[in-house]
Amino acid sequence: MSSTLEQKLNEFREIFREEFNSTLSALFNLWQKARDSNNIADIKTLRFEIHSLKGSSATLNLLNLSSALDKIEQGLAQNAANLGEINKINEQIDGLINELIKAAQLPHCPLLEITESVEPTTTISVQKLKPTANDISLKSHRDISIAIVDADEAMANLMSKLLTTFGFVTSHFSSQNELNLALFKQKFSIAIVDLAESELASEQTFSFAKSLQQRGIDVFIISSLNTFDARLLAIRAKVSDFLLKPVNVTNLVTKIRKNFKIDLVRPYRILMLDDQLETTGFYQTLLDTQGIEVIALTEAEKIMAALESFPPDIFLLDMHMPDVSGLEVAKLLRQQAKYDYVPIIFLTADNDINTKLLALECGADDVILKQTPPALILQQIDSRIQRSQQVRYMASRDSLTGVLNHGQIMDAAAHALRLAARHIKPVVLVMIDLDYFKQVNDNYGHMGGDKVLVSLGQLLLQSVRETDFVGRYGGEEFMVVFSDTECDVIENKMQSILSALRHIDFNVNEQIFNCSFSAGLASSENYDKLSELIAAADAALYQAKAAGRNQISVDKS
Repeated sequence: MSSTLEQKLNEFREIFREEFNSTLSALFNLWQKARDSNNIADIKTLRFEIHSLKGSSATLNLLNLSSALDKIEQGLAQNAANLGEINKINEQIDGLINELIKAAQLPHCPLLEITESVEPTTTISVQKLKPTANDISLKSHRDISIAIVDADEAMANLMSKLLTTFGFVTSHFSSQNELNLALFKQKFSIAIVDLAESELASEQTFSFAKSLQQRGIDVFIISSLNTFDARLLAIRAKVSDFLLKPVNVTNLVTKIRKNFKIDLVRPYRILMLDDQLETTGFYQTLLDTQGIEVIALTEAEKIMAALESFPPDIFLLDMHMPDVSGLEVAKLLRQQAKYDYVPIIFLTADNDINTKLLALECGADDVILKQTPPALILQQIDSRIQRSQQVRYMASRDSLTGVLNHGQIMDAAAHALRLAARHIKPVVLVMIDLDYFKQVNDNYGHMGGDKVLVSLGQLLLQSVRETDFVGRYGGEEFMVVFSDTECDVIENKMQSILSALRHIDFNVNEQIFNCSFSAGLASSENYDKLSELIAAADAALYQAKAAGRNQISVDKS
């Protein structure tokens, strides 16, 4: 654990120790009231306070105290459920609380000593999660150089052309030796290597893949062998991916983007909810040391407002809170489709199997005990976020062009419009329609049409900011949402994009052709509703078409 984190953790422990006697006194008074009244509401209140204190002590690795509190909580649960003889149960609780009070009076209270939750011989270090605010280094297409190793020159050239269409830089090598020689002069980010069908050649290929990995070059294998043995050898050679022939270029591009985190535009974001300040303080410190953006809430009622401007990669929820339980919050989140793929992890001091089952039934992905070592918690968070980002990316993208699909671009536009209204910063929405696209399909086939759609999608993605959104609205129509900007700025940008598209030479069966688009712009300064904004941009688009296409039109409202 880093010295900064350990120092912060010790600060939290000192505060906890200083307040422990007054906390214990309050618990004793609550127990006196609950025991004398035998009122179920008083018992529940005390049980909640005991559980909260147990969670905080577990988080701070004061496991002796956590264990003692757990015994009291179990006794209170029996009391509340009328399990066994109440007087006998109350006597047991009296004894346990008196033991706490006696221990607290000792010069060195054993309950407030740190107890490791792992074996002393086990060394666990907190390793930095990626990406972070400091070390995130996002690649663009032009930063990624691809070596294609394939003896089939025609197939390699076709793949090279298609990848170039997506903005990647490629080089073709007919053999492994040829690439080895080139590595003395050239550097590559990734090698796409064809796997020959013979057993000897396969062994050589995987040995070659290992050597490339040692040089810091990621490896994708393409193969006709869809066998368990071939895939296992690929895993053991630590290749980054394994694709079957014929390779779908869109799928390949998606995997390359994922491999280099091209679409990851910010550090991880975590929204945490726990009513205990000690717990939120500790975890916020832990996650801050990793460069992770954290919002830590102590009141469940504030979560919806926080989500308006803070879309998280994961939720960390406490199970037991006053008024609103963590289980209820999980159900509330799962009611909203936009959080379907965002993991929910419960942090709890409750090790009961029924608690874990309840959490899973409410849509949670995992339950982690609060006494779990910080390094393991970070690893589980990292694993969950990475997996969910992959799933969310695949679910949100148009399979052909790689831009957002219709549903996602509409959600992005609605969210941008809400933020624009709140911060009084305009959004400019652009509707784009490819000119004479039916003629492209008729003259050059759907392969030609697909090339144009992919090129425009990638051109738009490479031309916008991280805060903007590009989506396929339907067919040959695209929507782009620009945040915090003015129409004249976006009009100039769209003119540049249009000019760039016009200069792309599309080649299908040795036939060269060019394409253009028409576009309409509208600003949220003039409209409150998304439907009105889209209608205005659509009307401007039709003005551009009526004026002869191949141009940009701006809504004048």
